[in-house]
Amino acid sequence: MAAARPRPQRLERPFSQNGEREGRERPSEFGPAPEDSEGQLATRRASARPGEEAAVAPATTRENEGGRGLGGIAAPRVSPCRKDRGRARATREGSAGGERDRAMAEVHVIGQIVGATGFSESSLFCKWGVHTGAAWKLLSGVREGQTQVDTPQIGDMAYWSHPIDLHFATKGLQGWPRLHFQVWSQDSFGRCQLAGYGFCHVPSSPGTHQLDCPTWRPLGSWREQLARAFVGGGPQLLHGDAIYSGADRYRLHTAAGGTVHLDLGLLLRHFDRYGVEC
Repeated sequence: MAAARPRPQRLERPFSQNGEREGRERPSEFGPAPEDSEGQLATRRASARPGEEAAVAPATTRENEGGRGLGGIAAPRVSPCRKDRGRARATREGSAGGERDRAMAEVHVIGQIVGATGFSESSLFCKWGVHTGAAWKLLSGVREGQTQVDTPQIGDMAYWSHPIDLHFATKGLQGWPRLHFQVWSQDSFGRCQLAGYGFCHVPSSPGTHQLDCPTWRPLGSWREQLARAFVGGGPQLLHGDAIYSGADRYRLHTAAGGTVHLDLGLLLRHFDRYGVEC
């Protein structure tokens, strides 16, 4: 009796690099292959063990788990772009709220340099400037300026009516704004000589204020005084910060000058957040 020939073994097709057999898709672990028929699906479900029933779940189950609700109704999904927009909006609102909480105190100075009285010279004009501390920031306006030349016709008051409009933001009260002035006179030949220096602090209470700023000028030696009387000119300060800084001013010999008149209006904002009552 002839020996039985061995049955040929079935060779499985090798998987490709992406996990699929050549010529046929690899079955997914989460459901049947797309080309499985209903009969093949029922056979695989009957032969599957209890723990593997989820592996042969129908496609409708995967659809329900993937975002479809009961009855095959698609559940609403939020677009990633919409999520990003909402997250960005929340971030902007949070940063805006933080900026409001960290808002700096503000000072708005509006007014004018009305004029000057009490000067022996005529044809006067004024150079002015504002000095603040390091914690102050100028939001709008200019820090310095100059008026026109006015020659009084009636009385001794020179009218300038020069506008001042300054808007500051600050983190503290140190270095409160100070206005400093240089009053000059001009003769018929167009030569200018110093008539007086002066400075005053900007008021710290809101409202309208009328200020009178007295001025002074350096005397110098008797020769400089004699030359000023006949030729003009006279001693001047080398550094302008000596006008409002009293560090070295006590060494000067000065003579009183006239008075500069100002009308200022003051507006304060956000000072209550720093415990300052306005």
